[in-house]
Order: sequence, then C-alpha cells, then structure tokens
Amino acid sequence: MSSWKRTFYASFIAQMCSITGFSLAMPFMAFYIRQLGITGDAAVARWSGYVNAAAGLTMAVFAPIWGHVADRVGRRPMVIRSMYGGVVVLLLMSVAQSVYHLLVFRLIQGMLTGTIAALVALVAGEAPRERAGHALGVMQAAVFVGFAVGPLIGGVLADAAGYRATFALSSLLLLAGGLLVQFGTSESFVAPRDGNPGEGFAGIRAVLTAEGFAAAAFVLFSVRYANSITAPTFGLFVEQLYGKGAAMTNTVVGLVNAVGGFSAAIGAFLLGNVGDRWGHKRLLIASCVFGGAVSLGYAFSRSVLSLGALRVLFGLGAAGILPAANAIVRHLSQDKHMGKAFGLTAAAGSIGWMLGPWSGGEVAAAYGLRAPFVLMAIGVWVSAVLVAVLVRPDPPRAAPAPAAEPVA
Repeated sequence: MSSWKRTFYASFIAQMCSITGFSLAMPFMAFYIRQLGITGDAAVARWSGYVNAAAGLTMAVFAPIWGHVADRVGRRPMVIRSMYGGVVVLLLMSVAQSVYHLLVFRLIQGMLTGTIAALVALVAGEAPRERAGHALGVMQAAVFVGFAVGPLIGGVLADAAGYRATFALSSLLLLAGGLLVQFGTSESFVAPRDGNPGEGFAGIRAVLTAEGFAAAAFVLFSVRYANSITAPTFGLFVEQLYGKGAAMTNTVVGLVNAVGGFSAAIGAFLLGNVGDRWGHKRLLIASCVFGGAVSLGYAFSRSVLSLGALRVLFGLGAAGILPAANAIVRHLSQDKHMGKAFGLTAAAGSIGWMLGPWSGGEVAAAYGLRAPFVLMAIGVWVSAVLVAVLVRPDPPRAAPAPAAEPVA
C-alpha cells in the first residue's frame, strides 16, 4: 500500500472516532446544563446557546493560527494536537461542577481542537491532486457517519450511565483516534527554509486574494451556518410532528438525525468521484440548489415520515457541498500555504457554527419552528449564486502550479 493511501485510511478511521466521540455527548448538552443547576426552560435554552457558541468563537480565532503553524511544522502534528486536546477537554467536561466551568471548557475546546480541518488538510496534502475530490469526499463521509452514530450510542450511554460518564467515555474515542494518527500515518512534509517572519502574513494574504477562495470560504461559512440554524429547535420540531408527550420521542429524534447522517455519508462516497470528473464548481452549485430546495421542503413537512424522507434527500445534497468546496480550496492553494488555507476556511465555518444556533433560535422564537428552515434555504441558495459568479469556471485538477505563481 502506498504511503498516501495508508495515511488516508488511518485518517478516515481517526475522523470517525473523533466525530463520534464529540457527538456522543454534545447533543445532550442542554440536559447536562440542567443537571448543573440551571432551572427554567428559558434559562436552559439561553445557556445552551452560550455554551454551543463558545467553541465556535475561539475556534474562529485559533484555526488560522494553527493553520499557519501547520505550514511551518507539518499538518500531522496539528492532527495529533487536536485529538489529544479533545481528550483533555472531554475529560474536563465530565467533571464540571457548574455551567461556568462548562462554558470555559468549551472555550478551551475551540482553542485546542479542530480535528475536521486538521485531518482534511493532512489528507489534502498527501493525496494526488487528481484524487483530491474523492479523498475529501470519503473524509466528509467519515464526518457524516460520526454525526449519525454518535447520538444513537450516546443516548443509550446517557440513559444507562449518566452524562458525566458519557463525556468520559467519549474521550476514549478521541484517544484512539490520536494514537491511530500518531502511529499509523506519515507525511511527506518539507519545512520551509526561509526564516522571513513576514512570510506568514504574506502567505495569508496570498490565500485570501486567490481567485475564488473567498467564495469557497463563504460557502463553508454558509453551510456550517445553515446546518446549525435548526440545531436548537430540530428536536422540538420532530416532537411537534410526532406528538408532544408521546413515548420514545428521543429515540425518534435520534433516528431521524441518523437517517440524514447515513444518507450524507453514502452521498459523500459517491459524489467525491463525481466532482473529480464533472468539476467541483458544477457539483457545488448543483448541491447548493438541491439542498436549498429540500431545506424549504422542511417548512411544509406534516409528518415524521415525510421529515425523515427529506432528511435523506438533504443528506444526499449536503454530501456534495463540503467535499466540493474543500476540493476547490485545495486547488486554489499552493502546497506551502495549504495549512493556512484550511485554517482560514475552518475559521469561516466556525463563525457559521457560532452564529447559526443563535439566529435560528431567535427566528424560531419570533416566527415559529418552521421559519429556521426557510432561513436555511436562503443561505444555501445565496452560496450557489456566489459560487457561480466568483469561482473560476474550471478549477485545476491535475498538476500543481509552478513555484513562481502565487495562486494554483
């Protein structure tokens, strides 16, 4: 097996471990906040918003910094840092004694973690350019699988052992992922020889001014924003359709989420190759248009069955968005600036992760539980328009750019 394939397979499994670990306990954060002494539905909802937004806030600040460090010391050390950082954070959360402790630990999580961007940068740097779309599609599938499996297992663990034990056990998955990356991957990284202290700022400027990069970054922002808009209220919407007070409501919520996650995972496997052959810009536009239409369909759903069907369709549409956007970022970035590029897009996504739940909660409070889905559709459609206008028609998919060119 070639070195890049061995690294790719190990990274795929590590990504599933990390996302499953984080999603094992995070969906039950509101209940944990209640257990820590916050009473009243309004207060619990407000603190849930603060705690959920905290990691996005600090990750938006630190992701570009870690990206710059990755370009100086390598992407693999950044993956190991994010994995072991996640172990520490989850263990700290398991022993939190107040909601203020939890808020601080979430801020630390944004500072130390970021496994998705770190592993994507590692795989993007090791995979041949002509296989980048496929490799990144499979990596995105690992994310979707983790988000589907984690809540299902986490619900059983939380019921059986409590929230603290669930956080502690989830740290073991991050530990397994970290060990797998440390001992199962390699990186063909060559540290830059120049010692110019201004190179980092020049590199960031080169990435930001690359044609189409801003549009791709905005897509990643809008997708994270759109996907998180309904996070605070999706369970309530399922409950509304299923029947308030009905038995096994939590199981139904978990199943509806899992169906979408598995659908997205299958779609990511299939659409990665499609992007390499058909063109990542075309795939990105088509996926955004389709995903927006499905998002609007949520607002008219009248049953759990129809909602589940829409989750399947949305998963297939969303599966083409992130891999295509990441592939475009990879093609637009020189190898020596790849860490910065994915660090900046991770920061953009983190801002969306911070703003989405806050705005979705406000819209739902003002206009009802169906309104956030309309906002989601608008955000994804706006992304499609920006990609059509700003991203170059034919992103390069073969040879790397000459060394003298600032943009690939």
